[in-house]
Amino acid sequence: MAEAVRELALAAVTLKLRPFARVARDLTRPAGSAVVGDPDLLSKRVRWAVLAASRRVPWRSVCFEQAIAAQRMLGRRGVAADLVYGVRKSEQGLDAHVWLRLADGWTVVGGEQAGLFRPIALFRSGQDDVIVPPED
Repeated sequence: MAEAVRELALAAVTLKLRPFARVARDLTRPAGSAVVGDPDLLSKRVRWAVLAASRRVPWRSVCFEQAIAAQRMLGRRGVAADLVYGVRKSEQGLDAHVWLRLADGWTVVGGEQAGLFRPIALFRSGQDDVIVPPED
């Protein structure tokens, strides 16, 4: 959980201080070379740690910070995960949401609301460019 708190803090500071182009480049950094442990168990433990930490930190930790923290924690353990950025129309204009999913489709964080949003960008570990999902 200490690692999750640290990663949430780093994600919050990064999103406030860095230009988005640099943040996006960091989101596509390759995962570590070898998976350290069972990927399913690792992803469930990271999910638990990030969600538990986000409820306890003294700042508001939203989906973007949670997904960045989880992606970095999994990447450090050799597990690649896609950070998905989605939007939907609302009375205020557009709402955005971010979630993190594994290659098998399991959503690590942010999945509860993911179905309400249309993906517009996917940041894949080890991919140089942002992937834009096709129109439905």
